[in-house]
Amino acid sequence: MSTHQGSYDILVLKYLCDALYRETMLTLDKTKTHWKNDLDSDQSVKLNVLIDHITDFIGQFKLKYPNNVNLFIFIDEYLDETYNLFGKPVMSLTNISDWQKINEHLAEILINDIKSS
Repeated sequence: MSTHQGSYDILVLKYLCDALYRETMLTLDKTKTHWKNDLDSDQSVKLNVLIDHITDFIGQFKLKYPNNVNLFIFIDEYLDETYNLFGKPVMSLTNISDWQKINEHLAEILINDIKSS
């Protein structure tokens, strides 16, 4: 992987994942016992478009850097989890908390990749 190009692509991926986190949290309304998600809202549609965009970016990233298999596996799982979780109208507080931990772990992985490239 070209160091400059690789770090740029990782920065873009980090930016997209940060945007995904912000967008997911904007789709939710918190109650005392759970989170509600209006699947018909403009925000929810915008979230799905962003997930599709990130999926396309990851596809291109995989072609450019085929040796980064562990990152690909983790991001694929993260995107699947995000899509499945935010495709529901109601989520438990624990589900969101667990997803936030996965998101934090992905951010750490990407920051470490940026530092090392």
